[in-house]
Amino acid sequence: MKKTTVSVTGCSLADILYADIDFNSQAFSACASRRDGDGGLAPGRLVFADALEAFAGRDYTSLKQELTGGRAPHAENLGGPAVVGAINASQILSALPVSFRFYGATGNDATANFVRSIIARTPLNADNYITLPGSTPSTDVLSDPRAHSGKGERTFINTIGACYAYTPERLPDTFFDADIVWFGATALVPPLHENLSRLLKRSHDAGKINIVSTVFDFLNEMRNPGKPWPMGDGPESYRYIDLLIVDWEEAVRLSGKDDLEGFCAFFRGAGVSSFVVTHGARDFHAWSDGRLFAETPLTAYPVSALVDEDLAANPSLRGDTTGCGDNFAGGFVASLVRQYAQGAEKGSFDIADAAAWAAAS
Repeated sequence: MKKTTVSVTGCSLADILYADIDFNSQAFSACASRRDGDGGLAPGRLVFADALEAFAGRDYTSLKQELTGGRAPHAENLGGPAVVGAINASQILSALPVSFRFYGATGNDATANFVRSIIARTPLNADNYITLPGSTPSTDVLSDPRAHSGKGERTFINTIGACYAYTPERLPDTFFDADIVWFGATALVPPLHENLSRLLKRSHDAGKINIVSTVFDFLNEMRNPGKPWPMGDGPESYRYIDLLIVDWEEAVRLSGKDDLEGFCAFFRGAGVSSFVVTHGARDFHAWSDGRLFAETPLTAYPVSALVDEDLAANPSLRGDTTGCGDNFAGGFVASLVRQYAQGAEKGSFDIADAAAWAAAS
């Protein structure tokens, strides 16, 4: 085993969960999106709180009161694809000489204290998790367990807060000294996302392994409704990505293609070395051109059937699916990092092993 360092930046926030929200209710219907990017709510998608205010013509505090029926949150937790995935990977690999370092920002408020208290109980190094003016980023997660044929669905209302000021200049040189660099859901940290190609290029030119995991890009959806999203600031970013982790809808929106073969062809043509596409409770797909993982044709892998079996036998255990995709990404990355620490050479990493750890996570 060789000592290995992973730098991670991107979305970290407080997830505030509201369970048993009825997406067919009058309050939800009044805020429902009518066209792409208009700031209204849509199951499975994310909007910014200030855009929802503009859409509804009312302040978000009163809107949330109606959407939730005035109930207290069901749960509050640490959230954000970057930090949650990094924590999962750091926990899986905690017995190995592997260090995960998170770079990001909170505000100076009680939510920041809550977020930091959770991270402090994990192996993730948060020495570079700085404090900036403004509120700590947060997402209200509205969950309807009846949606999606009883598998549940959510909608997300995000407040970016202090991360509006988290610019690339706040990433110190140590960020790029790592062996592996992971950009997670930078669409929720706009200053990073709008400079993604140069950040990826700097890391790539230094010989690092670049990972990108995505999130619903509401800012670009709002700017150009119905048009393909850029990967950060443009298509150049793709050629510097060694591993892209994306869900089905994000793949459709990034590529402008609405089927598996179409968006996979887009990612291959754009220069991505390897990618994995999740699809909720359905099979996920992975592919590699052989530069990092061994060459692998587009292959379907199953999610864990044990989940459905367990829930069928114990329906009372059914909970919210928030964070499943983040943990999936963490498991995939954990396998990659472990293989790197064990001395795997580029072109020989095992994508099936990574898929197994992702599915288990």
